[in-house]
Amino acid sequence: MNLNDPNTTYKIAITMIPGIGSAGIKKLLAAMKTERNVFENLNESQKEIEKFSKKAAENFTSQNFVVKAQKQMEIMEKYKISAVYYTDDDFPQKLSICDDAPPILYMRGNANLQTSHTVGVVGTRAADGECRDNIFNLVEDLKNNNINIVIVSGLAAGADTYAHQASIKFGIPTAAVLGHGFNTIYPAANRTLAAQIANGGGVLLTEFYYGHLVSKINFPRRNRIVAGICDALIVAQSKNQGGALITASQSLTYRKNVFAFPGRATDKNYAGCNALIRDQKAGLITSAQDLILAMGWSGKPKQPEQTALTLLNLSEKENKIVNFISQNTPAFIDSISAATQTPMSELSSLLLTLEFQGLIKPLPGKYYELR
Repeated sequence: MNLNDPNTTYKIAITMIPGIGSAGIKKLLAAMKTERNVFENLNESQKEIEKFSKKAAENFTSQNFVVKAQKQMEIMEKYKISAVYYTDDDFPQKLSICDDAPPILYMRGNANLQTSHTVGVVGTRAADGECRDNIFNLVEDLKNNNINIVIVSGLAAGADTYAHQASIKFGIPTAAVLGHGFNTIYPAANRTLAAQIANGGGVLLTEFYYGHLVSKINFPRRNRIVAGICDALIVAQSKNQGGALITASQSLTYRKNVFAFPGRATDKNYAGCNALIRDQKAGLITSAQDLILAMGWSGKPKQPEQTALTLLNLSEKENKIVNFISQNTPAFIDSISAATQTPMSELSSLLLTLEFQGLIKPLPGKYYELR
């Protein structure tokens, strides 16, 4: 979302109305056509909202959501928070097809959630050493197989934390979905981890605007984003009840692939995993290879062939750009600029030239990869 676009104010404002949700927003816009119309024709909008929720209609007139959105945009600019709206091209496609996808995602950091394989890793907050080892071995093996992947989890204690830590250790991008706004980090013990994710090629995601406090009711909403954004979800460890099983159930509703690490029949910490496998709701995995085979994935070439490039008369700067993209595919435009020390104004022209030469191709979200 472009904060300089006047329509952005109305897009953020409409997502801040309590009790309306993504389905309500779509119904309202079907009648009012644009977000701007919603707030410039308040009486008509209220009548439309009343058709599906009287409570939401009361909420609609309780505050000035346009002013509230303007204040939110000032905060976003101050704290370098970006956002994507559900109609934007760079809204995560895998999530957008889910009926209850959030209308907006606030973000800090960068990770390519469009073209990469996305694997959710969830589990109990009381994860033990075996669970930790399984997660670290899984992520390391995915790295060694050169799978183009993003690890997604919820930044909770236990299995979530291990998933993010393993991703950072082995140089795989990771996305952490939060159950609150960027005014805080929960749990507080993961503040440093959150900063490492946002500043190290990963991304923090939340549907909650800045100032939204931590609440138990937020975490099932967070879990549906983890489920929706993934190609595959792995339950690393779970008892008979818990948030990981809720996320697995939501993944199945979205027709995602669910997998689980098995445990001993007498181990209560794996009772949920064993039940998922027994009931044929999850595939059994013991390693990354099991996941790769089940999903039909293949790794990227570790050393992309450069023979075709040597036949072209590229400038020194063009060579730097191509080499960086080949080694960091898909490469984010800001990363290319920083690594090659090329100003953005010059870089845009060079990227276009390389695209015309058939060497690179653009991807959604300002990423690039070799053709």
